[in-house]
Amino acid sequence: MVPATTKNKPVATKSPQSTKAPTTKGSGGTGSSKLPNSVPVAAPAPDQIITSMKVMATGYTAGYESTGKTSKHPEYGVTYSGVKVRRDKNTVSTIAADPKVIPLGSILYIPGYGYGIVADTGSAIKGRKIDLYFATTKQVYKEWGKKSVVVQLIKRGNGTCTEVMLKKLTQAIETYNAVPQSLLEESI
Repeated sequence: MVPATTKNKPVATKSPQSTKAPTTKGSGGTGSSKLPNSVPVAAPAPDQIITSMKVMATGYTAGYESTGKTSKHPEYGVTYSGVKVRRDKNTVSTIAADPKVIPLGSILYIPGYGYGIVADTGSAIKGRKIDLYFATTKQVYKEWGKKSVVVQLIKRGNGTCTEVMLKKLTQAIETYNAVPQSLLEESI
């Protein structure tokens, strides 16, 4: 996949703004803080981390600007592994990586993004580069852009990623707000 950013052109990015739960003031009133739109997933436990690595992470979309495909293309939004692209801050999102470095089916924790499963590859994704899926170009620029980040590998994939794997991982994260060790030990 071609990243949503242009080559040799730095992208201005903003770090995601955190939201705070309401605070209580005086006799039962609430502060002016917003309720969070989502509950962030918990980072992996230290004993779950196989390795950490510094990568260049770029946001991408299923659109023409990243893939060269329009919404009318039969493979629009379909990853190399055959699963549909998805972004879910509360569970798991699909990401792209160089399978020689991070195999398909690998599960990563990306600070500021959440859990990602390698479901895609791309012509521009070589070495220690990853692409993080977002639904729109606006989200790419607002929420991520392109930046260097240290990611944690918590499960090395076996070269495949399926909808069944994604469903099982999503259900586990919804239940535990993290990836349970038992899931990492089984072949999903």
